Amino acid sequence: MRSLLLRAAGPLALAALTFSLTACAQDKETVQAADASIGIETSSMFITIENRAGTPLLDLTTTIQTPSAPYTYLITRIEAGQKRDVPVNNFASRDGTSLNLRLIRPRSVRAAAKDLTGKSYESQTAWK
Repeated sequence: MRSLLLRAAGPLALAALTFSLTACAQDKETVQAADASIGIETSSMFITIENRAGTPLLDLTTTIQTPSAPYTYLITRIEAGQKRDVPVNNFASRDGTSLNLRLIRPRSVRAAAKDLTGKSYESQTAWK
C-alpha cells in the first residue's frame, strides 16, 4: 500500500510542478504590431511617440501602466510622420506625482488618439 502511494505521489508532484511553471510562464506582455498607427519606443530617459497614421492626430494620450497607478501625458496635436520624444519624468499620475523610475517599474505603454474625422487609434507595447 505504501509503495503504491509513493508511486502515485511522484507523477502528481511532477504534474503540479509542470502546471505551475506553465502558468507562471504566460506573461501578459503586449507586442506592438509592425503596422500600428501610433509607434511607441521606450528607453530609460524618453518615450518616443511616432504618428504613422498618415493624418494629424489630436489629443494623443500616452499612459505608462505601473503596478501602482497609471502615469499620463497629453499631446494635443502631432502631425503625420512626426516623432516626439517625451521625457519620462513629464508623465504624472492623477495627483500630479511625476514618474520616478528609481521607485517604480513600468509594465507597458499605451497611446490613444483621434484624427480630424474622429477615427480612433490605439497602440500598446511592453516596457523594455
